[in-house]
Amino acid sequence: MSRSQDDCMYREDFPPATLLPMPRALEMSTLDHGLRSNDSDFGALNAVAPRVRAGASVIAHSLPFRVRVVCEDNQLLRVQALRQLAYGRHLPAQAASFGSADPLDRLEDTTIFFAEDKASGKLVGSARVQSNRRTPLQIERSVELPEVRRGQLLAEITRLCVMPGYDQPVRLALVKASHLFCIATQIGGVLAGSRRSLLRTYENLGFTDLFGDERLCPLLHAGGLPHRVLFRDTVTSEAMARERCHPDYNFVFRDYHPDIAIFEALAAAQSAGLRTQAPGAWPCAA
Repeated sequence: MSRSQDDCMYREDFPPATLLPMPRALEMSTLDHGLRSNDSDFGALNAVAPRVRAGASVIAHSLPFRVRVVCEDNQLLRVQALRQLAYGRHLPAQAASFGSADPLDRLEDTTIFFAEDKASGKLVGSARVQSNRRTPLQIERSVELPEVRRGQLLAEITRLCVMPGYDQPVRLALVKASHLFCIATQIGGVLAGSRRSLLRTYENLGFTDLFGDERLCPLLHAGGLPHRVLFRDTVTSEAMARERCHPDYNFVFRDYHPDIAIFEALAAAQSAGLRTQAPGAWPCAA
């Protein structure tokens, strides 16, 4: 079957004189194979580092205290002493129990944050975050979670306390620390029980009523006292705070606070690189 002259010519249709071999170097220069395996959209691995623009340094917001993660017994003992002092003001009959050893502190899915004043070295705040990855939350001993929250990876913030009279944004920094921690560990939301006196504080931090009816629930792990059960969605809390133009929005979601150093172990490992270390010798937050 014959082809018209308008048809595309196949390779065998070209006269022999036109089938000259292309030099290898020229052929390679004209073909685009895309990124090589050791390249990226940002350039080859051996490319010259981009030049830093003048005035492009990161703005760091310093705090008068430093937030870290408890990873030593002496730090935990100091946290217990602060709990006894802070909670003893409201629950004097149970002050000693708040200052004693708590098995929940040592659970695998429990993380304790503490704030230490830079000038005095005193412990000025603490909060405990427990996830339900392996065991139910403390609050589930007293209330049944709504169906929409069942099966989700959640956390509960408890033992949130601040040194009486310490006039600095410690509570806000502890909530920011818990928020960053929950994002990093894929926790979808945080539960908290609040007394009436602290309700406005929690609401200002982005918590809303878990059940939507403002019911008061006696909490076994809070001395049986009635509390509002509150919830803070890790995913949507940023958008909600931005929409409300919340005064603490920048502090929690935008500002860089190097003093909230809850990922020190990760940062130290990142700085050290994959150098040879003894098994189990990854650095821990000091």
